[in-house]
Amino acid sequence: MKTIGKAFTALAVAALLVAGCSSAPQTGTQAKQDLRDSAKVKASAYEGAMIYYSLPSPLEVAYIVENSGISYEPNVLHKTELGVRYSTTKSQAINLGIYGSDLSYSILFNQQQVALKYLDCIKELSSGLDVSDTTSVKKLREMEDNIHDKEKLKKIVAQTFFHSDALLKENSRRPTAIMIVAGMWIESLYIATELSGGDPTTNPSLTRCIVEQGLVFDDLLGMLSSVSGNDDIAYIKSKIEVIGKDYDNIKSALGGSFVFTSENVTVDAAAYKRICDDIKAVRTEFTQLF
Repeated sequence: MKTIGKAFTALAVAALLVAGCSSAPQTGTQAKQDLRDSAKVKASAYEGAMIYYSLPSPLEVAYIVENSGISYEPNVLHKTELGVRYSTTKSQAINLGIYGSDLSYSILFNQQQVALKYLDCIKELSSGLDVSDTTSVKKLREMEDNIHDKEKLKKIVAQTFFHSDALLKENSRRPTAIMIVAGMWIESLYIATELSGGDPTTNPSLTRCIVEQGLVFDDLLGMLSSVSGNDDIAYIKSKIEVIGKDYDNIKSALGGSFVFTSENVTVDAAAYKRICDDIKAVRTEFTQLF
């Protein structure tokens, strides 16, 4: 069964289904688990659908952006016209993830015509990677047919299973899946950090969510590290390691935890600006892998 094809459709707009960052002080392990449990609860509200949320993912960032009061800003999104220029597995997989985050952002802000352009990019890159199957094609068509109905779109996505355990067992496709997740993670953080203007005081809820992504970074790095002998995976790992160092600095400044111990905790402005700049640099390089 081609689990991966269905998973990619879910990856593209799964941000519509996840709930957001933790709202109360917790231990790091508990906070991470609560993020994933909340995603499952959110998904279950849509006609009994299930999302298996064991892949490291920052997808809750899209919901935080939507609810933060920040206006839609199209200039932070990746250019759809560049989609046809990606020709290698690495560039196609990473940018499929990037376009998936952009699609989610566009749908959440009711930008239907923009979303259609991102759907076209996703279909093109999926075809190039040979990850489309009957189910994924059908779901993409349903999204197009219901592009003006945000709630219907959520239900369509929820009906597509994101079963990461099965996906990761397909060893021949595992590196591709991880590259897509990495691309989506970087783009979600890029959108959030750009909207914050590199200033932790611009929108505290957005800053909090970005900081808590340090919990997710460790998982993503672990997945990248679990694949050996793959130059594409090694490339991504080498690029995101600088972000890991930035998160370590922030964690240290916060007293050894990514989880805020109170509503009044502040993030060091210089450390926050540094991680924003590094996320932007990595994202820029990923989008220029022609």
